[in-house]
Amino acid sequence: MTAAAVLLRLLDPSTSLERAWNEMNSRAVTEGRAAVSTVEALMFGLRERGAAALAEEPVRQRLVQLDEEQVVKVGDRLQALQPDVARAWAPAEVQQLLEAWGGLRGG
Repeated sequence: MTAAAVLLRLLDPSTSLERAWNEMNSRAVTEGRAAVSTVEALMFGLRERGAAALAEEPVRQRLVQLDEEQVVKVGDRLQALQPDVARAWAPAEVQQLLEAWGGLRGG
């Protein structure tokens, strides 16, 4: 089933929010990607505590689960943070994120 077909099926009014959430997260894991909830928990930690959070074990456990596309998107999101939410990350901080991810992934 194509991604578009899956999305249309999940948007069907007869599909519960809980079922859609569970299916999106289980599909991510089976496709070698971190679950959406993992990405959002990682974003919360990085947004709240900045690059210093990269030394925290829970943050590192979440970070290692991301695939390359996901870690790039996290970096993009961190750089695009609005001042009323949190301080946007500088390119050097995103580089630290990528280096931490690469080190955890053995790259």
